[in-house]
Amino acid sequence: MNRVYHVVWNRSKGVWQAASELSQSSRSSSSGAVSVAGALKTISAGALLLIALPLHASNLPSGGTVVGGQGSINSSDKTLTVNQKSQNMAIDWQDFSIAEGHTVNFNQPNAQAAALNRVTGNNVSEIRGALNANGRVFLVNPNGVMFSSTARVDVGALVTSTLDISTEDFMAGNYHFEGASANAIVNRGNITTAEGGVVAMIAAEIINTGSINTPQGSTLMGAGSKVTLDLGGPVKIEVEEALLDTYIEQGGAIRADGGLVYLTAKAAGNLASSVINHTGVTEARTLATGEDGRIMLMGDMDSGQVQVAGTLDASAPNGGDGGFIETSGAKVRVASGTSVTTLADSGQTGEWLIDPTDFTVSTGDAVEAGSGIGADTLSNSLASTSFYLETAGTDTGSEAGDINIESAISWDANTYLELRAHGDININAPITATGESAALYLNYGGFYQNAGTVADGTNYHIQAPITLSGSNASLAINGQAYTLIHSMTELDNIDITGLNGHYALAKNLNASSTTYSQALVGDRYSQFDGTFAGLGNTITNLTINSGNSSTGLFSYINTGGVVRDVGLIGGSVTSDSLNLGGLAGRNDGVILNAYNTGAVASDNNYVGGLVGYNHGSITNAYATGTVASGKLIVGGLVGYNNGSITNAYATGSVSGESGYVGGLVGQNYYGNIDNAYATGTVSGNGNHIGGLAGYSLGNITNAYATGDVSGNSRVGGLVGSLYGSNSSITNSYATGRVTGDSELGGLVGYSSVSGANDTNSFYATTDADGNAINQTNDSGLGKGKTWAELMGLHTGGGNTGGGNTSGNDTRVDNTDRANRASRVIAALQQSTPRMTSGSRPGADVGTNVFSAMPSQENRQLSGGLELVETDGATMTAQASNRNQLGPLALFVVEGGMRLNDSNNSTEQ
Repeated sequence: MNRVYHVVWNRSKGVWQAASELSQSSRSSSSGAVSVAGALKTISAGALLLIALPLHASNLPSGGTVVGGQGSINSSDKTLTVNQKSQNMAIDWQDFSIAEGHTVNFNQPNAQAAALNRVTGNNVSEIRGALNANGRVFLVNPNGVMFSSTARVDVGALVTSTLDISTEDFMAGNYHFEGASANAIVNRGNITTAEGGVVAMIAAEIINTGSINTPQGSTLMGAGSKVTLDLGGPVKIEVEEALLDTYIEQGGAIRADGGLVYLTAKAAGNLASSVINHTGVTEARTLATGEDGRIMLMGDMDSGQVQVAGTLDASAPNGGDGGFIETSGAKVRVASGTSVTTLADSGQTGEWLIDPTDFTVSTGDAVEAGSGIGADTLSNSLASTSFYLETAGTDTGSEAGDINIESAISWDANTYLELRAHGDININAPITATGESAALYLNYGGFYQNAGTVADGTNYHIQAPITLSGSNASLAINGQAYTLIHSMTELDNIDITGLNGHYALAKNLNASSTTYSQALVGDRYSQFDGTFAGLGNTITNLTINSGNSSTGLFSYINTGGVVRDVGLIGGSVTSDSLNLGGLAGRNDGVILNAYNTGAVASDNNYVGGLVGYNHGSITNAYATGTVASGKLIVGGLVGYNNGSITNAYATGSVSGESGYVGGLVGQNYYGNIDNAYATGTVSGNGNHIGGLAGYSLGNITNAYATGDVSGNSRVGGLVGSLYGSNSSITNSYATGRVTGDSELGGLVGYSSVSGANDTNSFYATTDADGNAINQTNDSGLGKGKTWAELMGLHTGGGNTGGGNTSGNDTRVDNTDRANRASRVIAALQQSTPRMTSGSRPGADVGTNVFSAMPSQENRQLSGGLELVETDGATMTAQASNRNQLGPLALFVVEGGMRLNDSNNSTEQ
């Protein structure tokens, strides 16, 4: 038979070689993968299937010699027949090809009988005709194997390999393959096995664009240089080693209903390429008799890539439960439009597992540089399959195994989403499940992988709401089941259901219909010792008018209590007793990622916008409502702090009829405040009045205050009074006007602390009536700076914390900004920044080019403000059309600020 050949360069051998049309078809098939995944750009031309001389391929296998077992070879016209007499038989062939219109038949003792066909010549095995067998046929050819579109294979089982196997191992049933061939196995034809049969392909490069059907059996592909195949029960393949780049492409149709499809590739090392590219249709559906199917795409976990597109179907349309799908590798990318289903019409829906390192759910397609899936693709998949994602950390620590939700996910089926992170889970976009019994499981810190042990420093972080609205919906976090709260009545009944339980707010609640006369959860004698996960949801218009002490949404959070990820919007909390806060009257436990925008007012002591009395920890929190007290110790966030406050701010005005009044904390008594600010006006009729803290016997770091402060005596722009030899103020500043009768200071009104305890802290000299600070040891605590000087401060001489400019951000995490800050811009006294050079809206104006404005009330900022790093990345965006009534504190971090005005007008 005539053949057409062309010459190609073998990069691996450094020579020109003749290649059949198979090389071209392989290259064409590969090029299709590039458009989907860009995977083949790492596969060299030398890795394609190449043919060395001689060039002629036989119409039928030729030069066969039985080297193991017993049997005979008979050939007539267009048919070759192998009659196998022993259970295992091995034949060495000079060439094994089948031309179109020609047939090779194996007559074997039984379905388990195996015949090894090893090619010792130099030709590719080109199967263009028919291959039939009632047992197992092995075809081993280091030059490569190609099944053309005209090939028809009907066997009990088929194993093809470009890696060698010894006759001794084969005869003993030890299917261990090894070799360094870079040539490929390509199937463009139709391969079918008997029920329970196996198709296995073993090579450095495997490409299927044809069809493979193994009913109730297994389709296996293993890419590597050392592979072990086990055809016993259960059937399995293991790639132990790779010497070359490896590649598997499944762009055709594979069907193994009631069976297994298993594709696995191993990389030669961390710098080598290992790719599994799925663009076709793979089905392993559950049979009517109940046998389910499994589909597994298993990439190298150190440096392998798994590209998923097309269709993966392990559903159960005819009864029984859905099957199992896994797509795992160091990098896993799921293309937009991919269809994945394990839906069971009358049984339990199956599961889909993704197991990479870091993984991101994003808008549109997965991010090319990492592992991910588009949110729409995931949402569509959840309609017909439960999905769980399990990440692993890298040995080098370059990826911690985080899971990042960056685009909204929603589904209405009774399926579950499970996230198993080796590191953190970061939920930055909404998750909405409306199915009656939908479920969400969050496991972070290696909890699942490490049998219940959670890695230090890991957590789950919520910056967008999670909704589980179904009446039978469920939630578990690190194995702990939570009771879901769907109504204000259920929230109010926590006192009955148990104050040491685990609760989660399943959706946003509106409390407008009721005015409560006491705290909804617990009281001063029955403290909350459980966990309350708000899941990023809010309670709107909560109104409490109480005569009891320790009043808020929670009365008293005890040392074992945790309240997190919840916001209170609007409403008010009032009382004429002690310990009053919007979220909690008293906190001895943990408050994380919480806020209150409503007003808080009391005729008594210990009053705060979020917490009245804090003896625990408060992290990533803020309050924006007005706070007022008829007596002592009142703060915009916390009245009395004996614990820790980190990454927090308050923007509402604060007033007290007596002393100890602060924009953030009224009295900081042996407490710590870090990375915090206050911008509201502060006023008091007594002593110890401060823009941030009225009184501090503790440590304040990376903090600022910009509101005007007024009081009788010991009035400071940042702190009214600073006491204690171990107290300190570090990297902090104040810019508000300070007024009062005596003992006034731009930074601190009165201090008994040596100036050495004040480090890199400043105040604006132009806005303080009293710049000298009265203190017992020396004068001049805190350094006065003009506006120009304050705006030009380097981190060595100013606040290194970052101000959060978004009032809707429930997670106030300024730590990273603090670490990277190289410039500080003082808080602008009015809301509208003016560009010094008349730059157009949208233009970058550089760093430190803003000046203070004269007073302009109710100035409308139309458009937005962005903090822009030097690489062009936007850090923080100010919400458009925000009506700024007070000072806006802004930091520029290694970049500039951009003003976007919706009217396209120029601000100067």
